[in-house]
Amino acid sequence: MTDAAFTYPWNAPRPAIGGVEFTKSATGFHYLTPDGSRKWLPLQDLVDQDEKPDNAKYLRRRLAAMPHYIRRFYAQKLEKQDQKGKSAADAWLVNTFERYVLSRYDSVNDRYLPQGAFPAVLMPLRDQFWRLLWAGKKELKRLSHNLADIMGSEFMREFDFQMARLSDPHFATLSGYGRMGFLASHLNTSVPCWRAYCDETLEAETALSAVARLQSSTWWLNRLRRMHARWREHLMVATGYVQKKSAPYASDPCVHEWQAQKKANREYINAMELEDEDTGERISLADKVHGSIANPAIRRSELMVRMRGFEDLAKTAGLAGEFYTLTAPSCYHATLKDGRRNDKYTGASPRDTQHYLCKVWSKTRASWKRHGIRVFGFRVVEPHHDATPHWHLLLFMRPEHVEQVRGIFREYALSTDGHEPGAQENRFKAVPIEEEHGSATGYIAKYISKNIDGYALDDEKDDETGEPLKEMARRVNAWSSRWAIRQFQQIGGAPVTVYRELRRLRDRELVLHPEIAEAHTAADEGNWAGYITAQGGPLVARDCLRVRLSYEVTENGNIYGDDVTTISGIYSPFKGESSLIFTRTTQYKIVPKRKEDEARGLDFDLPGGIAAPRSSVNNCTREPRTVEKPSVPLSMVGDDSVRSSVDYSTLTRKEKKAVAARLSNEFHEEERQKLERRKLIPARYQPGEQAERIRDFARSIGWDIGETEIGLLMAGQRIALNGVFYCARSDGALYRTREKIPQSTAETVNTLVTRLRSAYSTNKDMT
Repeated sequence: MTDAAFTYPWNAPRPAIGGVEFTKSATGFHYLTPDGSRKWLPLQDLVDQDEKPDNAKYLRRRLAAMPHYIRRFYAQKLEKQDQKGKSAADAWLVNTFERYVLSRYDSVNDRYLPQGAFPAVLMPLRDQFWRLLWAGKKELKRLSHNLADIMGSEFMREFDFQMARLSDPHFATLSGYGRMGFLASHLNTSVPCWRAYCDETLEAETALSAVARLQSSTWWLNRLRRMHARWREHLMVATGYVQKKSAPYASDPCVHEWQAQKKANREYINAMELEDEDTGERISLADKVHGSIANPAIRRSELMVRMRGFEDLAKTAGLAGEFYTLTAPSCYHATLKDGRRNDKYTGASPRDTQHYLCKVWSKTRASWKRHGIRVFGFRVVEPHHDATPHWHLLLFMRPEHVEQVRGIFREYALSTDGHEPGAQENRFKAVPIEEEHGSATGYIAKYISKNIDGYALDDEKDDETGEPLKEMARRVNAWSSRWAIRQFQQIGGAPVTVYRELRRLRDRELVLHPEIAEAHTAADEGNWAGYITAQGGPLVARDCLRVRLSYEVTENGNIYGDDVTTISGIYSPFKGESSLIFTRTTQYKIVPKRKEDEARGLDFDLPGGIAAPRSSVNNCTREPRTVEKPSVPLSMVGDDSVRSSVDYSTLTRKEKKAVAARLSNEFHEEERQKLERRKLIPARYQPGEQAERIRDFARSIGWDIGETEIGLLMAGQRIALNGVFYCARSDGALYRTREKIPQSTAETVNTLVTRLRSAYSTNKDMT
């Protein structure tokens, strides 16, 4: 029926709703094109084309999530590939970035990230650990405080529970430590005393020291800083940022941080002084540091003296010298010699490589001992351009043992991957010391200077990087500091610490100690060969040393409650305690320097008098009141009745001693007279009604207050009593202030130790 059969068109029947249109929409859909036209897309076309997962997008997200110091180079690389086209960029992401960069990145992260299931109590800190690579100073400090709080609360909870259950403080302490160690072991870091606890050999007293560390925010902060720095440097080594084409030996951030730390150390040293705890005398801390082996020049000179002494001993005994080079397998190297990527790299850090080399050396040395071979000399550790360490050893031995020594060393050096290409030529090298080519000290002098300050190497070039050796010295030192790798080590011979202690005695006569006098004379002259001979020779065993160190043990010597061992002197084990000579008789403490105004205020005397020197160490000649200084003949130098200005450059040694003695006597006499004059000055504090009211109120609260405290209170100062500050008002009463004395980490640890020891004593009394 057509529409004409109906009176009006709208009377015509219409198709059912949802009929053909529904069927059509179920098979596809319309969409708008960019030009505004509509097109039909059948669903069958979508079904036929399965969408494959886009791995390139995932890799782009992984690259964007990396730290900026790792991401920057590869982001630039990807941008260049994007300019060539999407297919080229995707191919680079899949074939290069994922295979060689991302795999190393994940392998290194697994070495530092917490592994396994996280305990529930540490779950709030899980994200902070995963963000440790991006953490700054504030984040590290916040995490350290959180860890210390959790560890401390968990220990006290477990300790109180076990004490209430068993009343055994020994078991309660070990149980509390076990809880702390269990939590800390999930953080992929070493736990103090954990091995002894697992072996059931840990004592409660030792566990207390570990507890004090695990609940100290300072200890955790140092641990987190070290982990953060090495983790970042390890990533930069693995991803190719540390190599000859970029930054040899150490990354640029590592070098900058090392330089900043050295600068901060210098500023601290220059701002502090050493104060004698007994006399109050002060000396410059900077002078002491610059005169010690912390000074690179002194450190280098001492190493050269010791090396030369060993060489002289070897020549005298007719021994042979050998120069060895030990290198790790290729799996420990992130890049090849030419700077290209090493596909055999397994993600090892420089410390892992150092542990491998130490293991090879320990096996070699043990085998030599089994064969009756004894050697002595020096070992130098330096990095390859990719931060992988290798060793140089200068050893002296009997001529008949040379071939056997080489064979044993080569066997252990090639025990791991010894059949890989280049292993026979590079893993172990032996060069005999021949005098026509230079002395033994000359063989190793270059390596010593290169790894300290580059002294006398101005025109030398680095073999690996081609850069000046003097400029590379700071990068080598930054590398050693970051990875805590010892650069120089003596092999055999007497210990150098005894040598240094003997030199502290200087020209002191040791007539009563002939068994020490020979070693002391050689050490005072800087004769290393003579010192070694006096100690029993270069191959002397430690049990047979003629001069040894004497130690002093201080109980609870640090904030963790450890027994601290310090050197007190030297002695001869053949004579016992009767031969003990104290080399460290002065106890110093580090204090801030006095400001110039403060120093003048402390030295103030009676009006019109001459100010005393800033400290008792300053024994300079005093300025006379007259401007012109009369000249006095040298014959009158010893006359105390005449004050003179003497030209010390013209005096003999005997005359200088006479002048020094006279000045010292004058100084002490003037100090005595000043003390007598000060006794005549009336005290600033005068007793009165106000002072008596303060004294009476203090006695009412059980405080026997002295005149000094009363004077301070009347001047508006605060006085501390039982951890609370008090101040005085006009009515003579003492009022508590809101401010409390802050409790330091040491006080917290001491409180804990006191509590636990009291629990021990109570338990013993009950038993």
